[in-house]
Amino acid sequence: MTGGGPVDLYAELGVSRNASSEEIRRAYREIARRHHPDVNGDPGGAQRFAAAAHAYAILSDPRQRADYDHIRRPRPTTARSPVFPRTLPRGVVELSPAELRHLAYRPLTITDSHGRTIVLPSGAGPGDQIILLYRHQPVILTIQPRETLDITRLRSTNGGGHYSFS
Repeated sequence: MTGGGPVDLYAELGVSRNASSEEIRRAYREIARRHHPDVNGDPGGAQRFAAAAHAYAILSDPRQRADYDHIRRPRPTTARSPVFPRTLPRGVVELSPAELRHLAYRPLTITDSHGRTIVLPSGAGPGDQIILLYRHQPVILTIQPRETLDITRLRSTNGGGHYSFS
């Protein structure tokens, strides 16, 4: 029945959401016979008849019914993460002391062995975790100071930087 808030057209006719067009037609005809203003003198009968006629007009038209069902689709009831799944690939970015000093004040651009570029935001430091897209997938990178300098693994536009994924 109608009242405050959104109206459920299926409830107006007393049918389920997966009711056939024949079930919808039968339900409407039954309500119309009982609540038609010419038959029923009840003051709420005319309103009930009008609400059923409106519900039937929408639910009997396949296109309008599909639109209504799409709009009224129930929302998921389980809580989900708004951005990323709980388990993301993780990686480590090892930076030299000079790169860490640079990163304290300015963004640092580093490039992996495949030529992919990552820009680390200024202000990040050792132990900070950064979520970014790598090969169109979100990953978590942890910034760590590099223990030893390995020149063969460095390829950076700002003087170094090495990162790897586990």
